[in-house]
Parts: sequence; C-alpha cells; structure tokens
Amino acid sequence: MHARQDVPPLPRGPAVSRYLLTGATGFVGARLVPMLLARGHAVTALARPSPRLDGLHERGVRIVVGDLATGEGIPEAIDGVDRVIHLAGVVRSRTAAGFEAVNHYGTRRLAAALAARPRPPRLVFCSSLAAAGPTTPSGRPSAPVSCYGISKRAGEEAVRQHASRLAAVILRPAIVYGPGEPALIPALLPMIRLGLVLKAGLGPRRYSAVYVDDLCTALLAAADHDSTVRPGDPDAGLYPISDGTPYTWHDICHALARAAGRPPPRLLPVPMPVVRAAAAVAELAGQVPALNRDKVREMRHPDWTCNPGKAARDLGFKPTTSLLDGLTATLAVR
Repeated sequence: MHARQDVPPLPRGPAVSRYLLTGATGFVGARLVPMLLARGHAVTALARPSPRLDGLHERGVRIVVGDLATGEGIPEAIDGVDRVIHLAGVVRSRTAAGFEAVNHYGTRRLAAALAARPRPPRLVFCSSLAAAGPTTPSGRPSAPVSCYGISKRAGEEAVRQHASRLAAVILRPAIVYGPGEPALIPALLPMIRLGLVLKAGLGPRRYSAVYVDDLCTALLAAADHDSTVRPGDPDAGLYPISDGTPYTWHDICHALARAAGRPPPRLLPVPMPVVRAAAAVAELAGQVPALNRDKVREMRHPDWTCNPGKAARDLGFKPTTSLLDGLTATLAVR
C-alpha cells in the first residue's frame, strides 16, 4: 500500500491551525473532524483505504492514504502540520502482537517522525484508561491487565521517549460512548429491550465514562495548552478523562433504559468463569467479538474509575454531558 502522491498542500495563514488526525474514520474521529472544520482549522487525515474517506474528502479534509503499522504515508501526512491528534488504535485482536502493531509500534513510528521534524508539531495521544489499569482500593491505578492496555501503555512510553524534543500530551479516557459507538451500546440495547441485562461478576462494579463530544473537547484543549510529558516524570502531561461521576452497572443500565423509554431492567450476575468460557467460545466463531478473552481480563476487576480533576486544572476541561443526556443523544441518531 502506498501513500497518495497527489496530496494538495495545506492552507496557511495566521488564523489557521493545521491538524493531522490518525483514526479520523473511527468513532471519535467522526465527531472530532466536524468540530475542527467548524472552527476553521485545516485537517489532514492519515488513514488506510476505506469508503469512509469519500465523506472526509467531500468535507474538505486532506487525505493521505497510509498505515501506522507499516509507516507508509507518515512523512507526507505530517508535512506542514502544527498539531497532531493520534486517535488510531487496535481495540480487538486475537494476539498481543495484533495490538502492539499500531498501539505501540505505530505510535512509536509517528512520535519518532514528528520529533525528527525541524519544528515538531504538538502531539496529543489519545490512550486509554486500560493503560493505567484498574483502580486500587487506595484510589490509584495499578497496572494494565489486558493485552490492549499493555500495548497502549507501551505507546505512551514511546511518546515519552521523545519528550525532550517533542511537545506531547497523553489523555487516558474512560469508557467513551455516544453516537456511532460500536460496542457497548449495541451489546446492551437488545438486553435492555428484553428487560434482562447480564452483569459480569458477582460483586459490585464501578466505572467512569465520558460522552464522545466531551472527549473531543478535551482533545482540543490538550492541543491548545502548554502542558507536556517530561522524561522521567510519569505523571507530567498525562490526564485521565471522564465526566467525574463513578457509575455502577446498575446506573448505566437504568440510564440506558430510561433513554430508550423502557422500564428498568433486571440484572443477572454471571460468575466470571462462565464469562471467560463464553468469551472463548465466541472467539471460535472467527472474528474477534466484543466479548473476548482480552476484554474479560479487564472485566474481572471491579473498579475502572478515574478523576478528571487534573485535566480540569491544567487544561480547563469541563465535561458538560450527563450520562442520561449522553445516552439519550446516542439513541436519537441510531
């Protein structure tokens, strides 16, 4: 696969910021691109071939066809940009190597290419709460427990290795939901309609979440502020992102039911050995399903929460969408 060679130059001017997005055709990218264009910014998308590129092209997005897993297209994509928002990532894979190809090594290629520029653009890396790991009883993150989380943590370290040359910031969003979200809501909604929702594990579970447009606001704030990662300082330039409210599985399911105009569902706890067995059987079908063994490694832990206070203090991040309002907006466009 080769990058397109007829890529037009980016517009220039004092009021124009020139953004590069990886993952522009994905769930978060589909919400972020219109925000950038509405603010008058020029946008380049580095993406693999996809029918979704036609829609971006029609909006005036500059397209560079390439692949972070191979490095193709990166030099063309970063030429002339002054901000990079790195959203691309592998969220499902049968093997650790499948996650590492983009989440770790692709991020490393991108960061190295940016750092080698005469004037490196600012990098915003959208990582994941999975890179922090579940929350301990003391309220601190522990360590990543899934292959996905380990690969995202490795991507963070790859960015940090270039911190002496590259101005970069890392966001760790919790569960991201909203219009177009491909996994959680599509899995839950049929059970909500039946009135019976399965719950992984027998004990209490707590989660943080953030509406996709609030995450996009955080990404743009990170692109505009001066906070950066620093060599040898694991907390500098690193921001957990959520709406600030911890939710139980009961809270999430009841809010979704209310948004869907359904009565509150019954919750049926399922022992984790049964969940693991179901994930293993589901993977035998061929494609990696939403319920897979790597996801189960995360589900067995009871607390996936984070506090966005640091992002509020340093970036001015103010989430504005409640869980109910966000879920209502999500179902309104399905």
